Amino acid sequence: MATQKERNAETRRRLLSAAREVFAEKGYAPATVADIVKCAGRSHGSFYLHFTNKEAVLRALLEDAMAQVAIESKTLWRWDEPGASVRKTVRRFIEEFGEDRDLWLLLDQRSSIEPVFKELSDQWFQRLAGGIAREMVATETPGLLRGLDPEILAQVFAAMLSDSTRAAYQEGYSWTGDEMADEISSIWSRTLGYTEMTASAEDGATRPANRRRRRTPDR
Repeated sequence: MATQKERNAETRRRLLSAAREVFAEKGYAPATVADIVKCAGRSHGSFYLHFTNKEAVLRALLEDAMAQVAIESKTLWRWDEPGASVRKTVRRFIEEFGEDRDLWLLLDQRSSIEPVFKELSDQWFQRLAGGIAREMVATETPGLLRGLDPEILAQVFAAMLSDSTRAAYQEGYSWTGDEMADEISSIWSRTLGYTEMTASAEDGATRPANRRRRRTPDR
């Protein structure tokens, strides 16, 4: 028999899953708490035991997605293989963004009109940049180009990764995840002096880091 703690955890999971489904189907603004509890098969009382309002539900969904990206990135980064780690980390970020694209794009929408989500978006960006900076320090960035400030560079890398991934999903560019990962990780690795080659995730082959694929947006 499930304990009360387990039942509460299951109720929270159902509410979060239902909220995500409702937001995707109806849109965030029109969605109501009543819609969420109906979809989850739970009561209003159960909802308010876990969340104060639908804003709190969305925030919880976003925080879970952010935490997952952070965990994945940390486990993929190896100090003894920095070049390969950059490629794997960038590729996994792109995959995680794709898996939760509905939440990331909803964050973009809400952060433009609601201060609470703008603050969350800013916090996430700083967390992303901070993680990149820590890994740069941990791997001792052997060939960091002269004159570059590591902290500023981490901000630039974070913007490059998050903005290009967002654009790919929002604008419908024809890049594949592997093509994006190759180009971004090549720039990072060359700037940091990790490697002159970028490893392919599929077959272990290498290609020159300065090779460029020309793609045009699907309009």
